Amino acid sequence: MCRMRNHSMNKMNESPILTPKHCADVAVINAGEGFYPEKIIQDLIGKLTFYSTKYIILRERDGELKTNERVSIIKVKTEGGDLLKKIVDGEVLALPDKCTTKVVPNIDEFVLNQRVLKTVSFKLNDHNAVILSGRNNNITFVYLGEQEVRPPIKVLLVDTIPPSPNRLEVLARLARTSGLISNALIVENLDVDTTGIFDEALKKGEAVFTLCSTRERASLHESIANFKTITQYKASDNSHTLNINLIGCSLSQSVLKKFKKTLGLNLEVTLRDICPLHRAREVAAKVDAQGLIVRCCKMIASSKKIHVNSKPVIVLPWTPTLGDLVKAIDDLVVSILGLEVE
Repeated sequence: MCRMRNHSMNKMNESPILTPKHCADVAVINAGEGFYPEKIIQDLIGKLTFYSTKYIILRERDGELKTNERVSIIKVKTEGGDLLKKIVDGEVLALPDKCTTKVVPNIDEFVLNQRVLKTVSFKLNDHNAVILSGRNNNITFVYLGEQEVRPPIKVLLVDTIPPSPNRLEVLARLARTSGLISNALIVENLDVDTTGIFDEALKKGEAVFTLCSTRERASLHESIANFKTITQYKASDNSHTLNINLIGCSLSQSVLKKFKKTLGLNLEVTLRDICPLHRAREVAAKVDAQGLIVRCCKMIASSKKIHVNSKPVIVLPWTPTLGDLVKAIDDLVVSILGLEVE
């Protein structure tokens, strides 16, 4: 049995934006000149296809895909556990008059933000789907339905300095020059200037304590405390309160509290927060970025997504890799567009 997707008017705006997880999920066949997708589905039922096939692009010719071909997209259901599976059902995802094809040899179709934002830029008013042939002639598509997606998308990176430029900005520059970030993506930076916060704390003349690298150099006469100087203070005179400006975050605050409790220290701690995640929470509602990416020392090995004022925020480990940043950008594109990757 073949089916058409329900495209009644009350459903059109609800149809999700969709793209395959991998180009290996997409097969391409010559369906013959003037093909009818519904009939092709009937002909395909009972035939074998590669085990990963979820979608089939129907076209009228063999050879490399060309721009503005007549094509259609069908979604198939398969059964079986071998390398080849049997097609048992199918539905038309996009008819030929709703599809357009584009050949962009320099696009890496494996980079989700690249292929999605590139294909979105090709969308015409009467097209619901864009079939894209990228590097190495690999073919994938983005199904947009009736959704109005208007690039560019803006992402805000929130990170600490020094070093300057910050870690996320360096990775973003590398990703851009490596072609891993779409040109339809605007990446801006918000620096948490720990040096400025550090210097402001020193003006008060109180001890400054930090577990983080906040300054590249400090003068010897400046009152900078560490675990050793705090314990020396306790040994000399613990009757008076030692006022400390803590340059750090809630994690370093909890460390100092445990240190205080364990040694019975007479400390008064003022936290001067330099956490990028906390800063992102403060600015999320004020900035025009649709999504944010931050580093956080509480993240050990993996990233997570949260929402702040309805905006997606990807929280990365404190030592993210280039791959971590690109994946975070892909995840933001998925979240911002309401994209289904299947």
